[in-house]
Amino acid sequence: MTVPLRLSAQELAVEAGGTVEATIAVGPLPDGASGVYQLWLRGLPLGWYSLSASRLELSPNAVQTVLLVVHPPHVDPAAPGRGYAFVVEVGDGLGPPTSLPVSLWLDAPARSTGGRKLLGYLPRVYRDDDFLGRFLLIFQSVLDPIEQRIDDSDHFLDPAATLDDFLPWLASWLGVTFTPGMSQRSQRALVMRACELYRWKGTRRALREELALRTGGRPLIVENFDGLRLGHDAAMGVNTALGERRDGQIVVTLALHDGAGPDQQERTERLVRELKPPHVGHLVRTVAAG
Repeated sequence: MTVPLRLSAQELAVEAGGTVEATIAVGPLPDGASGVYQLWLRGLPLGWYSLSASRLELSPNAVQTVLLVVHPPHVDPAAPGRGYAFVVEVGDGLGPPTSLPVSLWLDAPARSTGGRKLLGYLPRVYRDDDFLGRFLLIFQSVLDPIEQRIDDSDHFLDPAATLDDFLPWLASWLGVTFTPGMSQRSQRALVMRACELYRWKGTRRALREELALRTGGRPLIVENFDGLRLGHDAAMGVNTALGERRDGQIVVTLALHDGAGPDQQERTERLVRELKPPHVGHLVRTVAAG
């Protein structure tokens, strides 16, 4: 289903090390329609932006507003003074997402002020002195990164924007540990969803979601039975086979895109043992995703 998507500004400009904000409006859905939708950006580095919400529960005739904050680093390895094109997308995973193109112009630090930021603190008679403005730019280039770091201190607490080195410490506040080999994107997603997963701890839903985040595969979980059983997690050709009842146990089949092997089997076995309730038995299989 196509979801209405609007942005308060489709052309953004910001200095390296600065911030710019825009509002994203999602909805409304037509009468009788509702669902859970995911909002994401494609084309910008992950640490360059923050979204006030990425998972939206949309209801008929209701509009949800999401704040987008773009905050590129102070030192841009691609050199400031260039344009970027990215796309805002929203979808429910069942059909093609709704897309909205956006352009971003990245300026060099202090370019917009021309070195006159510090001149504003001097008596009026000195504020039009070009030489003095260029001279003070030396000091401004030293102070700007320090001020920007203080201004952006709240971004350290945002899993989507915090520095890579700070992410494990932020995860430790929530009691989250990372599985070896997890990508940065998966680590950030796991920290962002930690509170939600804690609410569902010990259920099939939490086990399925956390296994998917940690492994990148597709977990299929069947309770009290091993083999063919019609239900939510029955996938033809993946975990469908004649079997037997296994009361008090779960059978986890993990379909991995990079293939299955002894290492993946052992790693998945260890993960399931850590994430499931202690009193529940388990059987784990890893297969190659089709």
